[in-house]
Amino acid sequence: MTQQRLRIRSVPLGPAIVTGAWSGFVPGLFIGGAAGAIASFAAGAALEWMRELSFTTGIQEQLLPFGDRIGDLQTVQDDWFIVIPLAGVALGLVGALIGALTGALVGATYGSLLGGVEVVVEEGTAAEPAALAEPVKRVRRRRARRSTDSAA
Repeated sequence: MTQQRLRIRSVPLGPAIVTGAWSGFVPGLFIGGAAGAIASFAAGAALEWMRELSFTTGIQEQLLPFGDRIGDLQTVQDDWFIVIPLAGVALGLVGALIGALTGALVGATYGSLLGGVEVVVEEGTAAEPAALAEPVKRVRRRRARRSTDSAA
């Protein structure tokens, strides 16, 4: 096998931005979904805590902490099927923006800061390219006809 040493001196800016955006969007989507689920659960827990606290102390719910936000907490708890995907997409878009900016920064400064990256490329043997170039032909075999004993 023959080895060649090559140096990559630049990265195209467009693919670097797209790759950065995708690599930021996907984790942001999952983290946002988890954050939305936690927010919905926490809203329900806060509402339950406020109900118990107002019952045991005899203080009105509006005077307790988050008392003026009872309607908002109930909306977050009741509309969890909207809150979770919305939080996921929102954090995914923030992650995509950060990833795209990072990809653009890496693509723009790649050659000047790193001076390129050395890569070793190996060429295959002569048998490998020939085997890859020719498509494999399938051989179809015919089934033998059944002989029937009927006199028809």
